[in-house]
Amino acid sequence: MLRLHVVQEGDTIDSIAKLYNISANRLIQENELSPGDVLNIGEVIAIVYPEQTYIVKEGDTLYDIASENGVSVKELLRNNPFLSDRGNLEVGEELTLRYDNKENKIRVNGMTFSFIDEQVLRKTLPFLTYITVIGYRIDEYGNINNIDDTQVIEMANSYGVVPLMLIYSLNEVGQGNPVVTHAIFNNLELQNIMLQNIIDKMEEKGYRGAVFGFQYVLEEDRQKYTDFIVRATQRLHEEGYLSGAVLIPETFGYTQGKLMNQSYYSEIGNAVDGVILLSYQWSTSYIPQVYQTAYSYLKAYVEFAVTQIPPEKIYLGLSRIAYDWELPYIEGESFVSSLTNPGALALANQYGSKINFDEVTQFPYFEYKVLDTNHVVWFKDARYTNAILNLIKEYGLGGISVWNIMYYFRIWLMINSQFDIEEVESEQP
Repeated sequence: MLRLHVVQEGDTIDSIAKLYNISANRLIQENELSPGDVLNIGEVIAIVYPEQTYIVKEGDTLYDIASENGVSVKELLRNNPFLSDRGNLEVGEELTLRYDNKENKIRVNGMTFSFIDEQVLRKTLPFLTYITVIGYRIDEYGNINNIDDTQVIEMANSYGVVPLMLIYSLNEVGQGNPVVTHAIFNNLELQNIMLQNIIDKMEEKGYRGAVFGFQYVLEEDRQKYTDFIVRATQRLHEEGYLSGAVLIPETFGYTQGKLMNQSYYSEIGNAVDGVILLSYQWSTSYIPQVYQTAYSYLKAYVEFAVTQIPPEKIYLGLSRIAYDWELPYIEGESFVSSLTNPGALALANQYGSKINFDEVTQFPYFEYKVLDTNHVVWFKDARYTNAILNLIKEYGLGGISVWNIMYYFRIWLMINSQFDIEEVESEQP
């Protein structure tokens, strides 16, 4: 069972733990807190109640505990992620064996750059079904770059997580132009060269499939891009690889509230093994673009997508980036910086800001002032994550795709306590 507590004035870690009849140590571990942390007014603390726990005895090992209680070692690491930080058991400590979540199944895709910290990766892998590595860039000649991703692939395989490669045309900071995509989608020979390069790279590195995430596609090239994905999927399947696609609204001309007559979504959805509804272009920090990660926007996007694509093929994208804007906000002129959600909480704490919450977008936000400049920060918390997970339940979606997993945060507690995370051998990404 999951409970969400909104911090009130005077709340402390100890008082919240006492209120919900759990240990302060467990509250700290599960919410990635530190002893003595001063909580922000309006901050959300997640409280979960396991179905079954176990007290560690002298001589216990993870393998023994797992085999004696009908769970896997991977499940123990998933249910007790603090074990990945230290790698040993302490006599007398309480471990979670299982949550009451068997009726809800989910496949989890984590998107990462190849330079992810090893300890973060080790702690995150037990929660994943797939891991999609970002960094394989295509140029206008169909060439593909190389990245140092050996460690990510090897660790993924050791945890039974399926490694996938993301194919895109953006530069190092997420910017791009349609020159590359226009050249490729209007030249069948270039497409064949690119596909062969992708297949060669997957065979060389040990990937199990490719996810196409091209952005900045000209309107005149949308059908050609769709045709390419269908053709590429057929080729990948012939070679024994999985195929997926990232569906960003602007790429295919989706606008909230407007009817789409084109069949891009249905053609792609019927061809590939899975699609990621990622309603955000990660290089963009304008408020209208970031609004596309709002609950209200995502709900409308999902409602449209399930009319075009089998729901079990859909992975709902979850962005974890927070933004700090200068006020008054002027499009294209106001200074903006990105930060992590823990970083946003630390900033609120630094300036003593009360955290507010918008019910429509499910965004927490706060304001602060530096010298004569006002700022507003939008970020994501457990309420937002829970709203996204409820969309997956409501529409029977196949899974979630987390952008990105470069730092560890309590999102995994939210997923793991409510879903049975599936492991697959060769199904959808």
